[in-house]
Amino acid sequence: MFNGAINHYNSALTSAYNRIATLEAKVTHLQGELTRLLGGNITSKAKISEPPTFAGSENKMHLYDWLSQIALYCSASGIIADDQKIVCALTRLRAPASTYMKSYYDKVQVEQGVGSWGDFAQELKNIYEQRDDKEGAKKKLTALWVNKDLAKKNFVKYAERYRTLARIVNYSDEVHIDKMKEVIPDEL
Repeated sequence: MFNGAINHYNSALTSAYNRIATLEAKVTHLQGELTRLLGGNITSKAKISEPPTFAGSENKMHLYDWLSQIALYCSASGIIADDQKIVCALTRLRAPASTYMKSYYDKVQVEQGVGSWGDFAQELKNIYEQRDDKEGAKKKLTALWVNKDLAKKNFVKYAERYRTLARIVNYSDEVHIDKMKEVIPDEL
């Protein structure tokens, strides 16, 4: 009886081994066919360099571009879970941006959930997009204050640009009036 059971299990294992070997051979054959049809190695992943670091408003790269680079890197690297994306992004943050995101670093240290990628990205946007928009608008508005040619040639275009930028910055009406007096031709 004992020998009969051993023979039965040996036979079953041999049969299973043969089926696995046959399946492995079929998979290898199919990989070869796919490689031949696609003209390359189907198992290689795209190699992409690490995304740049982001430090905040003084950074050369805007937040939107940096978040896009992080998303592309994560996608190419097979990082799909939100917590893994956030950890990847945290490794690329530098001060002062890293200081603003301290709560995320703290959660990672104690192995607490860090939330969703969308919330993480939105928090950065709340901090830096508005600041970037305001700083950019201030620079453009300052350039408009000295652009007498545009005001003279096409006042409607000048006024349209001015109005858009003035809504973003929080200068007092007196500042706007004083600057407009310097730029707008007397006949207007």
